[in-house]
Amino acid sequence: MILILSVLLALAPPTGVIHHGEEILTAQEMILMLNEASVVFVGENHDDSLAHQWELFIWTAMASDDRFLALEMFETDVQEMLADYLAGNLLLEEFLEGSRPWGNYIEDYHPLVEHAVENGYGIIAANVPRRYAAAVARNGWEGLSGIEGGDVFLSITVDSTNESYRERFMATMEAISSQMQSMPMDPSNMYRAQLLKDAVMASSIAGRSCLFICGSFHSDERSGIPDQLESDVIYLTVKIVGEDEPWDADQADFVIVR
Repeated sequence: MILILSVLLALAPPTGVIHHGEEILTAQEMILMLNEASVVFVGENHDDSLAHQWELFIWTAMASDDRFLALEMFETDVQEMLADYLAGNLLLEEFLEGSRPWGNYIEDYHPLVEHAVENGYGIIAANVPRRYAAAVARNGWEGLSGIEGGDVFLSITVDSTNESYRERFMATMEAISSQMQSMPMDPSNMYRAQLLKDAVMASSIAGRSCLFICGSFHSDERSGIPDQLESDVIYLTVKIVGEDEPWDADQADFVIVR
């Protein structure tokens, strides 16, 4: 606790108002509460610079030998390469060449990774490799049987009982479809691919304490990845609201608003 407080006192939080139910908290109060959870999800809009500032602040404040950083932005099949980079066995250029980083990786996520490198902390490449999610989006669960290595993901337990999550996903797909004039794939299969992503990301952190950075849809309303966790996992959620994005305090345990 003394170490946590000393780190917090040395950090200046980004701008934003932190809502916790009907309460307004300081950044220091939020961090102290987050540290009580085994898993903390931080939901972002991927192109939101303020979200990335908050993620670095939270990770810097919470990182420890016992708490991993889990990233949706890396897929499970690059875990070994990520470990090699963390250990200093790969140059940055080699790591970037082989790990399929997102286009905004260097600016927005690399500072998180470098904090782990500098302090010897662990990172989890959490997401399902996109070829498997794409196979399910095209052909449903049967798509995994027709792709090499897919049987591994067929063995993962997927909880599909959260009807509210399904309704929110389908409403989002309908909105996208109206914008695009046509939906290229069956929305039900696209939802199955979403569930696969959630289930794989949950399984990737099984038994570990972590700070999990993900798109906000994967953790809003304590749904998505949280639905796929073991029932005894203690977790909390943070949502960083995008500019002009509607919000309410029920979207996460902690909602950070500009």
